[in-house]
Order: sequence, then C-alpha cells, then structure tokens
Amino acid sequence: MSVTVWGLLCPLLFVAGLVALARTIGSLLRLLDRALVARVPARSGERLSVPAGRYDLCIEGRTLSPDFLGVRYALHEAAGGEPIAVHRKYLSRTKVSGLSSTRISTGWFELARDSELSLSVDGMSPQAQQRAWIVVQRPVGAGIALRVVLLVLAGFATIGGLVGSVHAWLLP
Repeated sequence: MSVTVWGLLCPLLFVAGLVALARTIGSLLRLLDRALVARVPARSGERLSVPAGRYDLCIEGRTLSPDFLGVRYALHEAAGGEPIAVHRKYLSRTKVSGLSSTRISTGWFELARDSELSLSVDGMSPQAQQRAWIVVQRPVGAGIALRVVLLVLAGFATIGGLVGSVHAWLLP
C-alpha cells in the first residue's frame, strides 16, 4: 500500500478506536447501573425488596479501607426470619473500583419468589456503618469480561491508529 492509503486508513483507525472506547465505557457504566437491585447501609435491620431470581451479594465501601475486616453479615426473610442461603464466591468474584469506593461481590443467592429481606450485620464499627453499603445486584461477571476484552481491542486500535498516523504523516 502506498503512503497515501496509510495516511487515510490510520487516522480512520484512530477515530474508530476512540469511538469504540467511548461506547464501550458507556456500555459498561449502563451495565453496572442496570444490574443494581437494592443498596442499603450496612446496618442491622435494613430492609431490601428483592424480586425472584439469582443475585450477587456485594459489599461497597471506601477504597483500601479495613471497614469489612472481621464483619459477619447475613440475609433473612423479613416476615419469618428464615435465613437466606448465601453461597460464597471464590473464583468468580467481581470488583468494581473507583477513586473513592470499591464494590466487591462476595457471594450469591437465589430467591424462588419476590421477598422482603432483612439485613443482619455484626462486628462493624458505627463509623464504618455510616460509609459502607450492602448491594444486591444481578450477576454481571460475563458482561464485564466481554467489555474488558472490547476495551483492550479498542485501545489497541486507538494506539495503532495514532502510531500509524504519526508514521504516515510525519516520518519519511
């Protein structure tokens, strides 16, 4: 291919990579917003209305904070007090971090019918209870994995288009 073709294709690849990055980031944010079912402060007695289905149970707090160390929490049916079996996650944990907060998926549970649940939390300081949350969300692990792959590919396209454009336009 001649320099002129590369001089046109590389800027197009750069722009396409930028557009793909923006769309994928937007898609990731929408995925996380739609997954949220309930979010309550990490205090005993809080109530959550959860429809039937399978859900991830997450903890959310300050990034790099020891607020959840040694804390025990459980879900119970609000009406009868029957415990909800929360299965621990070991290999497929998801973690969503920002500058000030982190959400970590710690377990999953399944409800056969719409339920109102009550939260029980032991071992958390009152200060930590003010800044920590318990989150119930739909499973998002596969969706996050797909979007991470798309982000990597879009990043390669953006960098490749930029380097190719510089090479085609500025270097002899």
